[in-house]
Amino acid sequence: MNKITEKIKLSIGKGRIFYLLILLVSFFPYITPVSFGTDIQPWSILTVTTFSMLLFYNGYRPPKVIVYLLIPTVFSIFLFPVGDNQFSSIRSVAGYFTISLTPIVFYYMLKRHYDLTIIFLKFTVIAYLIVGFVQIVFDMNFLSFLLNRVSTFGGRGSTSLSPEPTFYGIICLFLILLFITLDVKNKSLFIYLLLLQILFIAQSSMAILFLLIFGAYYSILKFNAKIFLLLIVTLFLGMVILNFYNYDIRALHLLSQLITHPESLMSDDSINTRMGIIYFSIKGFIDGYGMPNGFGAFSDYWTIEILKQNIFVQVYGTPPVRIMSFYGSILFELGVIGLLIPISYSIIIFKAYKKNIKDFLLFFFFLNTILFTAIPLSLPLVGVYMAALLYRSDNSVNA
Repeated sequence: MNKITEKIKLSIGKGRIFYLLILLVSFFPYITPVSFGTDIQPWSILTVTTFSMLLFYNGYRPPKVIVYLLIPTVFSIFLFPVGDNQFSSIRSVAGYFTISLTPIVFYYMLKRHYDLTIIFLKFTVIAYLIVGFVQIVFDMNFLSFLLNRVSTFGGRGSTSLSPEPTFYGIICLFLILLFITLDVKNKSLFIYLLLLQILFIAQSSMAILFLLIFGAYYSILKFNAKIFLLLIVTLFLGMVILNFYNYDIRALHLLSQLITHPESLMSDDSINTRMGIIYFSIKGFIDGYGMPNGFGAFSDYWTIEILKQNIFVQVYGTPPVRIMSFYGSILFELGVIGLLIPISYSIIIFKAYKKNIKDFLLFFFFLNTILFTAIPLSLPLVGVYMAALLYRSDNSVNA
């Protein structure tokens, strides 16, 4: 038995290729040689789960706050048999495994292989940038064979190594958060490259909205006239340039609507559906008094509740099966047990920024706001960001 244990410890200690594999499938969660019929492929959760088992077998103890994330994961396993849609249930459970295990693995990797992780983080930025640039300039289908699907059309940007401009923008946003959190040489350069991708290559309305939300919170909590003016000037010049070249960009149309006719935004099919999903997922949590609804129940609940009001409409032929809201799906499916996830995230943010209450409030409000939107449960970068915050709390990191 001791020989087996020593071999496992040796594989963990010298498994540089395995570390690189985990980094690859976690920072590029949408690419795959073989499609499994989902946007986010299972490679990340498979490698992360395998590595977690090796760590636990060798007596590794993660930070205590992560243990709270394991409780909803275990609870989701007990809910699995009662799900109506087995495929949807599997995806949901995999999402909860991603939430709890990804921070454990990446916290370990940051503690033991910080330089390797940072090098790969920088490589990731360049890779997304090159692919996105080639798509927006030459061929929108460049490297699309690596993805399960690609969805982009007139007025939307490129997808790079993701299925939609929205997901491309979300990836760029979480990469920015990682650079802000960690001590990285030339971090400003990489943050600017990521902002460039969001604004001019992905052109994601949602990601741009996230930047505006961050700017709003920053202005309220850490007002700096120079930075605020720079943000306004940058956004203004960007819109002027894009309008000058007559780019048909969805984000500009939505921004124009917001300024001139804000009430008309709900007539946009995508916005109406996404806002409706957030609303009904939270309403389902409240109507059930915090009891779990389980997996696959949302479409039936939507069908009943959509008829009781006239703000949200069913745009498509069938009700949504997946809950396109990170926190919304957690609360609707798991009930009060799911509250452990936002509570744990908030504790982790506090531990990272407890010496600066303004920074804590900034990232507390920002993260807990955007996680109500259509960020997938199984997106590994959310867990990677949690690991980065935990690493920051243990080390003197200059943001």
